[in-house]
Amino acid sequence: MAPNALLEHKLNVPDDETVAQAAEAVEILERFLRERPATDGLIVKLVADGTDATVMVPGDALRLLVEVLAQIANGNAVTVAPVHAELTTQQAADLLNVSRPFLVKLLEEGKIPHRRVGNRRRVLLSDLITYQQIDHAERSAAADCLTAEAQRLGLDY
Repeated sequence: MAPNALLEHKLNVPDDETVAQAAEAVEILERFLRERPATDGLIVKLVADGTDATVMVPGDALRLLVEVLAQIANGNAVTVAPVHAELTTQQAADLLNVSRPFLVKLLEEGKIPHRRVGNRRRVLLSDLITYQQIDHAERSAAADCLTAEAQRLGLDY
C-alpha cells in the first residue's frame, strides 16, 4: 500500500465468516510457531480455482501475519503501513484519536517531530508510534503513582 493511501482506503469490519476463518488460521499458525519457535520461515502452498503456487513466507512476516489474523479474529478492521509513511495532520490526528488542532499543538510544542512541505505539515508514522509509546508509559507511571498514594492513604478498598 502506498504511504499516501494509508487512511484513504475504507476499513472493512470483518464479517462472522471471516472472523471464524481468521481464528482458525491463528490457532494453526500459533501452534506451528510454538512447536518451532526459531523458524526462519514457512513454505506455504496456495490453492485456488484448481491452480496452486508455493511461496516462502519469512519468519518475521509470518509472526506479523499471525498478529493481523488475531486482530481480524477479534472482529477488528486492520490496515498495514510502512513505518516511514508520511501522514497529513488529519491522518495523524485520526490515528491518535485526537482533534487536528490538538495534534497541531503537539507538533508546535515539539512533542512530535514533523516537517513542512510548503505550508503543510507531514508526520512520520514511526514518530507517531514513538509518541504513543512515550505517552502510554507516562500515563501508566502517573496511574501507578496515584494508586500508590491511594494505598498509602488507605483509600483503596
